[in-house]
Amino acid sequence: MGGAKKTKQPLGRAAAIGLTKEKIVAEAIQMIDENGLNSFSIRDLGRRLKVYPAAIYWHIGGSKSDLFSEICGGVMADLMTRDEVSDDWRDTLRDLFDRYRARMHAHPHVAPMIGAQMRSNGAPNAPWVEIILDALHQGGLEGEEAIDAFNALVGGAVGFTTMELGGAPDSKEEWEQSLDEKMNALSPEEYPHLTALYPKMRNRAFVTRWKNGSEAPLDTGFRMLVDTLIEGLSARSRKPGHEG
Repeated sequence: MGGAKKTKQPLGRAAAIGLTKEKIVAEAIQMIDENGLNSFSIRDLGRRLKVYPAAIYWHIGGSKSDLFSEICGGVMADLMTRDEVSDDWRDTLRDLFDRYRARMHAHPHVAPMIGAQMRSNGAPNAPWVEIILDALHQGGLEGEEAIDAFNALVGGAVGFTTMELGGAPDSKEEWEQSLDEKMNALSPEEYPHLTALYPKMRNRAFVTRWKNGSEAPLDTGFRMLVDTLIEGLSARSRKPGHEG
């Protein structure tokens, strides 16, 4: 039998208070900013919005992973528009990753979600992914090589920022003292480079710090990483068969 196709309708109170996917995502980001990712739950989000969890799932999909994907998309929204790309594909990539890191520093508790959990993957990331792929195309990197280049860039920049903003120890003073004791006890004969550089590496390098990037950002290290990746891709683009 024929008939009009039924469409889902928002749950009563959710519709009455004007609940939208955008409102849910914005409130979720604010909760994570305030309390951290580990403390976040759909139930608490529902209480904050004064709706049942079912209303949230109705708007964002059938699982918490769907919400996390939307959160990542919300944090990364408007990172760079097509109108803001540079005439030089290398400058586009530098600018994009600088913006990405700045955005993560503004939302440090979201960084582990984007960098370490596949549930952050999905269509909400499409705008910045397209910009990277277009820049690589301009640099003469196509097909499988473009995919490998994309993975190298995103893995390097996102991984760096995720590590940089990793959780700091509860007692920074105790950790600092313990780290100094253990590092200063190392043998210069066995670890000549580490013992010589440790005074300058203290709290300025991975493995030798007690504060995360929110308090002690690793600016120059990130700049070297991005520049090295882009310079390497640029060198490949100049090989025979490439345009760049």
